[in-house]
Amino acid sequence: MSVDAQCFDNTFLFVHYLWIGPVETLITFGLMSQITLVPSLITVGVILMFIPVQFAFNRAYGKSRFKAADVTDQRIRILSDIIAGIRVIKFHVWENVFTKLVHSLRSKEIKLFMNGRCFQAFRLSQLIYQIKFTVMVLVVGILLLHKGAGDPEALKMILSMPQAIEQMNIAHVVDKRISRFLLLPEVGNDHYPEVNNSNERVVELTNVCSQWQNNLKQITLNSINFKACGRELIGIIGSVGSGKSSLLQTILGELPFSSGNIYRSPSVAYLPQAAWIFPGTIRQNILCNLPFESDRYAFVLKATSLDVDLLRFPEGDKTYVGERGSGLSGGQKARIALARTAYSRQEVLLLDDPLAAVDARVSNHLFQKCICGFLSDRLRFLVTHQHQLLPYMDRILILKEGEITFFGTYSELQTMKLQTDDFFCNSFDHSNDYGIFRLSDGDNDEKETNIIFNGLRRQLSETFASFRSDKRSSYYSTLQSPGQLEDLVTDGMMFSSFSLVREHYIDDYSFVNEKSVQGSLILPNEKNSSIRTITTAGSHESMQTIKSSVFDIYVVGEAERNNKTIDDGNIPEHNLSKEPIPGENLRHGKVGWKYYLVFGRITGSFCYLIITLLMFVFTTVVYATFDLWIARWIRIVDNRNETNSPRANDSSHVIGTWSWDDNYVNMYIIIILTILLVFFSTARTLLFFKQMTCVAERLHELMVKACLSTRILFFESNLSGRILNRFSKDIGIIDDLLPTNIFEFLQCLSLVVTFCAVTVISSYWAIFPAIILSILFWVIRGRYMYLSRDLRRLEAIARTPVLSWINITLQGLPCIRASGDQSFHLNKFYDVVNSHTDVFYMNLAAALWFGIRLDLLCVIFITCVSAICLILGIYSEIPGANVGLMFTYSSSLIGLFQWCVRQSTEVENQMVSVERAIEYVELEPETTDAQETLQPDSDWPSRGHIQFKDFGLRYASSDTWALKNINLDIRPGCKVGIVGRTGAGKSSIISALFRLVEGEQGCILIDGVDIKRLQLDYLRKRIAVISQDPIMFTGTVRMNMDPLGEKTDEAIWKALESIQLDKTVKNLGNGLDSLINEGGSNLSIGQRQLFALSRAILSGSRILVIDEATSNVDPSTDFIIQKTLRSIFKEVTVLTVAHRLHTVIDNEIVVVMESGEVIESGHPHVLLNPDLAETDKKVYNVDGNHLSTTDDIQISGNGPLAKLVKQYGDNESKNLAQIARKSFIEMLGNGDAIL
Repeated sequence: MSVDAQCFDNTFLFVHYLWIGPVETLITFGLMSQITLVPSLITVGVILMFIPVQFAFNRAYGKSRFKAADVTDQRIRILSDIIAGIRVIKFHVWENVFTKLVHSLRSKEIKLFMNGRCFQAFRLSQLIYQIKFTVMVLVVGILLLHKGAGDPEALKMILSMPQAIEQMNIAHVVDKRISRFLLLPEVGNDHYPEVNNSNERVVELTNVCSQWQNNLKQITLNSINFKACGRELIGIIGSVGSGKSSLLQTILGELPFSSGNIYRSPSVAYLPQAAWIFPGTIRQNILCNLPFESDRYAFVLKATSLDVDLLRFPEGDKTYVGERGSGLSGGQKARIALARTAYSRQEVLLLDDPLAAVDARVSNHLFQKCICGFLSDRLRFLVTHQHQLLPYMDRILILKEGEITFFGTYSELQTMKLQTDDFFCNSFDHSNDYGIFRLSDGDNDEKETNIIFNGLRRQLSETFASFRSDKRSSYYSTLQSPGQLEDLVTDGMMFSSFSLVREHYIDDYSFVNEKSVQGSLILPNEKNSSIRTITTAGSHESMQTIKSSVFDIYVVGEAERNNKTIDDGNIPEHNLSKEPIPGENLRHGKVGWKYYLVFGRITGSFCYLIITLLMFVFTTVVYATFDLWIARWIRIVDNRNETNSPRANDSSHVIGTWSWDDNYVNMYIIIILTILLVFFSTARTLLFFKQMTCVAERLHELMVKACLSTRILFFESNLSGRILNRFSKDIGIIDDLLPTNIFEFLQCLSLVVTFCAVTVISSYWAIFPAIILSILFWVIRGRYMYLSRDLRRLEAIARTPVLSWINITLQGLPCIRASGDQSFHLNKFYDVVNSHTDVFYMNLAAALWFGIRLDLLCVIFITCVSAICLILGIYSEIPGANVGLMFTYSSSLIGLFQWCVRQSTEVENQMVSVERAIEYVELEPETTDAQETLQPDSDWPSRGHIQFKDFGLRYASSDTWALKNINLDIRPGCKVGIVGRTGAGKSSIISALFRLVEGEQGCILIDGVDIKRLQLDYLRKRIAVISQDPIMFTGTVRMNMDPLGEKTDEAIWKALESIQLDKTVKNLGNGLDSLINEGGSNLSIGQRQLFALSRAILSGSRILVIDEATSNVDPSTDFIIQKTLRSIFKEVTVLTVAHRLHTVIDNEIVVVMESGEVIESGHPHVLLNPDLAETDKKVYNVDGNHLSTTDDIQISGNGPLAKLVKQYGDNESKNLAQIARKSFIEMLGNGDAIL
């Protein structure tokens, strides 16, 4: 899409020379044959001899380019993987591994490219010696045949034809690559689901077998038979890798089926397991080309719990999110994708585990309000690992190893009591462990109402106190006792309807909108904005008492500032926020000399550079000497003819009157000069391209190294397409166009200097028009370059969205096809392509403007030189040979000078790519070695003792503290769970521990060592991590498990067996050498998470950080994983960031975070039931054997963790409290200190 397209464009610049060259050859032959026929035939034969040689060179060059292009694709694919998995790479200190991997591909690419360069070098060198060789043959032929001489410079028309042949060969290569892509099988042509034309909601599969690749022996799905219709909710469950996602892909038509039939409704929406978010506002991601319906939009946001999240977004639903949803949490991305699916009116919904990325409270809300509520009138297929939801499914489909083992209702499943798989039995036995949390009428509502109005009273009091003296305001309010609202008046209106909002939502916002009505969204308020009051549409007649039931508070911002009237249920229009991802820096003016100097330094050996430049000088000297010697020879002959022959003016007998001795001496000199010219021109071309190829390789290596060494913020603030643009298009220019243009510029410059010198030697009169011409050329060039440089920079920047949109579209292709939004995304793509084409066309127009003026100056100069030659021939005694040489060189000089100026502009324009590449080379590294001075013991950390002391952290793009005043003391071997809502700072703890972001205050100590004083690679190698994003790289299983190559196969298999992945790897076909597709597409997300776990097991570190690593695995597998982790990492300090409390409730410490602060920490039993914990401790000290852990427990604590647990409902709360108490008693038995 980048390099190939550019090559295809370049072809049409030279294609006409394929017919111009032969035509000019025939015309020239006709003119020469009028003087001497046989030498002309010999000359044409020499010209024709060069054509097949050129064709052979260009064909070989094209083949090398074809092979190199395939390697380039591999390199870009690896770079794309690196960008997607940069956090994993930095966590595991794999920068050097992937740098070497990219460099190895780059070296292979350069080797193939250099092979092609050799053939190109022979072609370019021929352009220099080809004419002189032809002249030599012509002179020798005339000499031997005693015939007259013509004008050999007329043969210069062959200069352009070889380049045309080369471009046509490149076009042929590109055409094959593009054709190979365009001729790929279209989706839907073969084995595509049969779509009915009615509005019936139905999906029916009959004996369906499918597999991802036809050459694989293993079938992904086998003999699938079921039918679902109407408004059913179908739950799809199964162990990791059982084929759940593949079943949805088969229904969708993305996974081709080899046998059977599929019959389904045409109206289908698909929600993938990894939420797809494209760059744009949150509203654009939800609407996705559908018309905006305010009521429906508001319901969707509330059903997906996004209304609350919009409070924290800078511009509400107009907040811009970057590629892959940068700036959003995993849960927010999942809910936005779910909102998109819900907002659509598709009748069949394929939901691939959307509840895995959110915590239990939000999960229950989504299931109850969205999937079973707002979407209840549609046919839904829900893949889930939360088996507590199964009783609420209409029917359940169980998959095992690609086959359906059960399809029926929950009651039928309980009746059958599947004994064939303990996994299912265990799951159903504990189905009540995760109760569905409901906001229902009851005593708790009064407490919640108290929280609401306490917050409202405080904030409204501050508001009215601030504006009490403002006479423009007529607002006043008195909040009476909790549960009652009186005299909240705005312009005589009384407002009545409210809903439950947590206290911290109110605390964050001091103002509310005066113009709000029922159905408005929760949106942010800005500081120093005008007074707003809490309003909803309601009766004007009387006050109402807030009862113990659920209502809605809508806090709406900034409508009156924009002078907008909010219609019923409408969303207030906000100004579009600036993109959180900054645009590329657009430089202006000349490319600085700094970049030329850096580019020169990268060339390496100074001596090598001097030798190459000397070769240019030697070639030019020999080239000029050849012509001067010919002129001298003709002058000698003219002098002899004037003294010895009365027929001196008969040019047909000039050679015949020469002295044979002199003629042969001169002939030998001409032959020697021709041989030297062939040698020097070929040598300089090979040396130059060899050096430029090495420069391109070295520059790419420095770019990759700098990118992998820079801060993670660089990748978060740049689109992947923007980064890949530098490594594809810009590097492609440095590889191909820039060396060719520099070579042609240096060649033309050397020839221009030579021709000027020869012309001045022939007659100093020619210097005057040459000076005037040079001044005019320079003025016009300056005006052109002033515009052209910036246009080239703009074109490079405008190209980035094109590549980014292609990448984004490929990621979300199944969603786009399912919803039928191809036209919408094609139009989006056309928009960015048109923006790029606009700039590209302006660049071409500017070049055309420049070319026309150069041609005009050339015509004027040739006219002046012709007049000078005519005058000198009539009134001067200057030898005719000198006049002829001056005219010939002047005619050639103007073309060369024009081309030299053109190439100088192209070189400067293409140096923009060098400038952009060097910008990446100069990226700031994560840290400097100056602050990393400590060298701890080789076994550090030997204990795993972690201490946070008054630690604070801020991200570069924000003035807000992401972490502040963090004080934690984590004992060696302690298991710590970190919980908190989105944006609380959980992930920032991980970033701080790995120094992805440097702290600004306090310190973090590990085994007494300040981690700031350690080298980054040393620190990160000593901490194992299991990331939330299960990244797999293109390559083998072994490479993904152990890129450093430090572990034995036995150790790798043991790690895989510990989490039951060994069977999956064996089924891939080649064991550890089995290939992993790009992005791990041949594995499910659950399997990818298990691979991440196995990496951590393989590391053997004393500290392990887990970032919700089991969200996409089934409960049985999760249980096995947790058991395995507790046994393998028994002596290891483990920090777990969790969305699901049951994964950390038995930890020794649970840390609750809010707004970047630790608001509570301790053993979960102590936090949930402090009095009972103290009693248990005393009883255990007296008689631990009589301490029961089966008693029914009521949570007595009122802290943040207790409130969080209570949200799970009574049954689950008791269950979690019992687990915490059991863990507490086990700690007492082990003699561990209780924090």
